[in-house]
Amino acid sequence: MPISEYIKRIRAKIGSDLLLLPGVTAVVVNERDEVLLQLRRDTKTWAPPSGGVEPGETVADTAIREVYEETGIKVLPVRIVAVLSGSDYFVTYPNGDRMATVTTVFRCRPVQPSAPRVNDDESLDIRFFPCDVMPENMLPRHKRIIIMALENDPGAYFDPPSA
Repeated sequence: MPISEYIKRIRAKIGSDLLLLPGVTAVVVNERDEVLLQLRRDTKTWAPPSGGVEPGETVADTAIREVYEETGIKVLPVRIVAVLSGSDYFVTYPNGDRMATVTTVFRCRPVQPSAPRVNDDESLDIRFFPCDVMPENMLPRHKRIIIMALENDPGAYFDPPSA
């Protein structure tokens, strides 16, 4: 799904100014220890499903919704892997809109076995990859959060405070 109606209304008021938004990323690991990735249309890189939280929605519900919207897979979040923020999470879109995110990363599992599919216009391809054979064209931050999700550390990572 492209920009939400909520964000469109805000953008109509503030233009391209920096907007801080909550988001989620879902690292979906199936029973064969494969990770679900999407080939993003915008960056042409492989990444876990992700998206923005809508007003009134919990971050867990956002993870479930975003994975289903993008891949057709129904999932259950099983733990928080990380909460990521800071200047590494600033984005400027081709239209000039600027955004910063605070992203909650979940490890999720599929609720039932089913084949992933391209389910919206944000993806070029959707596939499960073996944990030890990730595609090369991934952003470093996506590789990092997948590694964190696979470690099964019961604690959640968060960015350290600034000095």
